[in-house]
Amino acid sequence: MFAILGSGFGIYGYLPALVDGCGQHIVLPERYRTRFCERSELARFSNDVRWESNEEAALSCADGAVIALRPINQSEWIPRCLARPNIDRLLLEKPLAHTPEVAAVIFDDLIRSRKAFRIGYTFRYTAWGQHILNSLNATKDSVSLSIHWGFLAHHFRHDLQNWKRSNAAGGGALRFYGIHLVALLAEVGYREVNLSRTFGTSEDDVEKWIAVFAGTSLPECEVVVDTKATAYKFHAEQTFNTRCGQTTSVFADLSDPFDSGNESCLSDGIDQRVPILSRLCRSLWEEGENEYEWYDAAVRLWRRIEEKTLFEAIV
Repeated sequence: MFAILGSGFGIYGYLPALVDGCGQHIVLPERYRTRFCERSELARFSNDVRWESNEEAALSCADGAVIALRPINQSEWIPRCLARPNIDRLLLEKPLAHTPEVAAVIFDDLIRSRKAFRIGYTFRYTAWGQHILNSLNATKDSVSLSIHWGFLAHHFRHDLQNWKRSNAAGGGALRFYGIHLVALLAEVGYREVNLSRTFGTSEDDVEKWIAVFAGTSLPECEVVVDTKATAYKFHAEQTFNTRCGQTTSVFADLSDPFDSGNESCLSDGIDQRVPILSRLCRSLWEEGENEYEWYDAAVRLWRRIEEKTLFEAIV
C-alpha cells in the first residue's frame, strides 16, 4: 500500500499509475478528498483508496510512499519517510530539491537508507527517450545532437505567481522543466557543460534555458527549453556529415515530450503521462543500481550547469 503526499500530480498521476500499472492500493490524507472527488476520471479508483486523518497517519499504514510536493516541502518529508521502518519504497518527484546542493545531500541520505527509490525522471521511459539511450550514434561522422522543447507553461498561460515559476523554489525553465533533460543526458553520458544561459524578466522568473553539453565519445548536444513559446513543439535530432553534406536522424518530432500519438489513452480523461509513469513505478520492484548511478550523475551535472549558468534579462 502506498501513501501519497501531494494532492496534484500525486493523485492524478501517481495514483492511477500505481493502481492500474502496479496493482497497488492507495492511502490518502482526508484533506485530499475534495481534490480527489473533483477529478471525475479518478472515480473508478475509489475502492482502491483508503482515507486517513492526515499525512502522518497515512504513512503509518503504508509500506511505500509517493512524495509529489513542492521541492522545498519534498526535502522536508523525505527524511521523515526515511526514518520510518515501515516505509521501504519511495517515489519522488523531480527536482529532488530546490537546489542541486540540497538535492545532493538528500540523495546521499537516500542511498544510505538502503530503501528502494525512484525519481520522476520520466523521459527515459518514452519511446523517443529509449531511442536516444539505445541508438545515439557516436561515430566520427556525428556532428551534433539537438533537443528543442517549446510550450506555454501553465503559470504563464494563466499569469500565475506560483512556485513553478520561481527558480529559487525549484521552478522555472531549468530547475523544473529542463531537469528532465539533464537527467536523460546524464544517463546517456554527458558530463561537461560548455555553455548555459537562462533568460527571463528576473533571475527568479526564468522562462528560457539554452545549454551546450559534451561527453566522452558523444556528439555535442544543444538544448533549448522555452516555457513561453507561442508554438508547442518537441524536436530531437542527430546530425551527421556525409559525402553529400549533412543529414539528420530524427528521434522525436512531437507536440510535447509525452505525446504518444495514441488518442485512446486519453479517452477516459486520465493524464497522458500515466502510462509512462507506470513504467517508472514498476521499475521500483526491479534492481536499482543503474538508476542510482545515473541519479547521482544527474545531480552532479545539474550542479555543473548551475555553476556555469549566466542570466540575461528579457526587457
